[in-house]
Amino acid sequence: MLVRSSFWDNFLMACVMGNTVQMAMERYNQPAAEIIFMEKLNSVFTWIFIIEMFIKINAIGPKKYLKDKMNWLDGFVVSLSIFEMLMALFSGSGGNLSAFKTIRIFRTFRVLRVVRLLRALHSMQVII
Repeated sequence: MLVRSSFWDNFLMACVMGNTVQMAMERYNQPAAEIIFMEKLNSVFTWIFIIEMFIKINAIGPKKYLKDKMNWLDGFVVSLSIFEMLMALFSGSGGNLSAFKTIRIFRTFRVLRVVRLLRALHSMQVII
């Protein structure tokens, strides 16, 4: 099964780490080209996480999906990401309205997915 393969886990861990690094690279007075690139990269990661969630729900079923607390965290983060994408889409100006800039703070919840990395590493479980 794909969702239980080591390739799948490693790919998603790399995506979580990549997304965390991408979010950490945002800064004040970024050049416009860099902002556009970061937004596109953010969208790619968002779609990867959306697809991952739906593949997982389809593979193990909604009941089993909801039994795992980490899936609750992942589902919450993905839902916030979808909400952010919808707000940017419907704001009419690509999310640049000041009232909708606060929605971007939801991205910080994605960093919580790093907890998944710690959970996957046996040595970190012992330390925690």
